[in-house]
Amino acid sequence: MRKLFQLTPLLELLQYDTLKIIGPYRFLHADSSSCSFIYADYHITVRGKSVEINALKEEMLHLSVEDLQELHMKMTKDMGVSDNVE
Repeated sequence: MRKLFQLTPLLELLQYDTLKIIGPYRFLHADSSSCSFIYADYHITVRGKSVEINALKEEMLHLSVEDLQELHMKMTKDMGVSDNVE
């Protein structure tokens, strides 16, 4: 049912302290101050004073970030990793 309404990948950053993605992704790394994942042909890294995972589901990742320091997005299409996102 969710695919009926959400047809394209969605990355939502709210007030620089909450990041939510909806759609298939590949989780790569998390620690107390950073998180990285592959999503919609991009390798995304989030860094802050603290990064907390609020939800980690099959097609949804929801993060809280205190004092966002970096949101880095690098296209992965040429790197051959986006084909393996599950």
